[in-house]
Amino acid sequence: MREFVIFIIIFIVVFAIALVIFNGRFVFAQIKYSVLGPPPLNQVFPSSSDQDLSLTLVIPKIGVDAPIVLTSALDEGTIQIELEKGVVRYPNSNVILGHSSAYPWYKGNYGSVFSLLNKLEKGDEFFIFSGNNKFTYTILDKKIDLPKNLELESDNDIIYLVSCWPISTAWKRIAVRAERLDK
Repeated sequence: MREFVIFIIIFIVVFAIALVIFNGRFVFAQIKYSVLGPPPLNQVFPSSSDQDLSLTLVIPKIGVDAPIVLTSALDEGTIQIELEKGVVRYPNSNVILGHSSAYPWYKGNYGSVFSLLNKLEKGDEFFIFSGNNKFTYTILDKKIDLPKNLELESDNDIIYLVSCWPISTAWKRIAVRAERLDK
């Protein structure tokens, strides 16, 4: 019996360490958000001297400041490569894709850009910068479901932020629906 208890303890410790290693970015983002709260706005909004504002997604509540990559590719392999450069607008849609977690050896800087997507609530705002234009969106709702069950409307004033859920799986998707305010 004693050996079984030791085995269980060792198994739990190894499992916990592996979980933190493989989900470190997500765990760090969740802890940072829980302890420090949302980042101050002046640390999130891009300035024209810091970066090219050609197409940028900024979500102040969760500290997202990422380039929006436009692609015409529909295959997952190419989209995965494009996700290393930022968030990706899925071709011919109003969907913006981003990673919620990534392995420690992930090449890009945006492996956990959408790790806090679940923190967004109805009424929260985010922005898309295109050149010198700023477009404001407000969150309407969010849902988590199997990819085949997600029904995303194609209204030009609606946009979706989509990522895999739960963290480190491709089982379901979290889809945050938002409406453009400055029409």
